Amino acid sequence: MLFLVDGMLGNIVKKLRLFGLDSEYFSDIDDSKLIEKAKNENRIIISRDRHLIDRAKKNEVLSIYVEKENEIEQFLEILETTHLQLDVISGDAARCTKCNSTTSQISKLKIGNKIPQRVLEFNDKFWKCDKCEQIYWEGTHIKNLQEFVHKINLTS
Repeated sequence: MLFLVDGMLGNIVKKLRLFGLDSEYFSDIDDSKLIEKAKNENRIIISRDRHLIDRAKKNEVLSIYVEKENEIEQFLEILETTHLQLDVISGDAARCTKCNSTTSQISKLKIGNKIPQRVLEFNDKFWKCDKCEQIYWEGTHIKNLQEFVHKINLTS
């Protein structure tokens, strides 16, 4: 599934990308252009903007209206509509949270001067974005997101 997330759901798009889901994000784009892009690329629009969702449906573009305020409940709305199953977040499947590109595992030896020394000491696996070259590792942020996944799975 390909997603197109509007500017109201920036935190959601990052999490979708960490789950390995191709999710484009625009913080400032005209609704007509967003709908056209979604239609041309066969993407599902995810938005909190009821007017945008109504326009998308009139243009036969799949869309998900997110009503809830709580992030876990927002994710549940998306999962309910798409029937996706979330397991664990893994660097091997995740996409770049900044640019949505794929990532590839990279040797610890090749990134020594690009990340803090302490991170190198406590982590063994690293990934680099294939486009913007951002470096990733499974640190405490990922452990916290695993708890997020656990809460979603308990609730669903």
